[in-house]
Amino acid sequence: MPTSILKMTYNDAKSLMQAAVKSAEKYKVPGAIAIVDKGGNPILLESLENTMSGASKIAIGKAATAVTFLRPTKAIEDVILEGRSPMLVLDSSLSNAYVPLKGGYPIWYENQLLGGIAVAGTMDAEMDEVIVLEAIENKGW
Repeated sequence: MPTSILKMTYNDAKSLMQAAVKSAEKYKVPGAIAIVDKGGNPILLESLENTMSGASKIAIGKAATAVTFLRPTKAIEDVILEGRSPMLVLDSSLSNAYVPLKGGYPIWYENQLLGGIAVAGTMDAEMDEVIVLEAIENKGW
């Protein structure tokens, strides 16, 4: 008998996006917020006022990277900063964009991967993390 497979719905993504936008507005920062499905494909993308033009692609890449590696992108960035520089060349072997910078998280529910969320372009990597984590916490994921 097949097991039940959970999937992030568009309404789930909209609700998560609203939480992320609310967090960014609270801190008065620009940024791009991307939500992807478990295959790393974009579901929603929001670019806030005064966000640098490249932030949208970076956010999508961070979210896809978090989904591909099943862990926060901060963990991948930390490995690279600790000296494992060969991790920098993995993008040539992946079908999704590879952006190993903090600010991207996989989204899990009942031990199943639903997708990922990422923020880029706040002009402060720590703030990217704060906004993503607040949005996930707000949704209870």
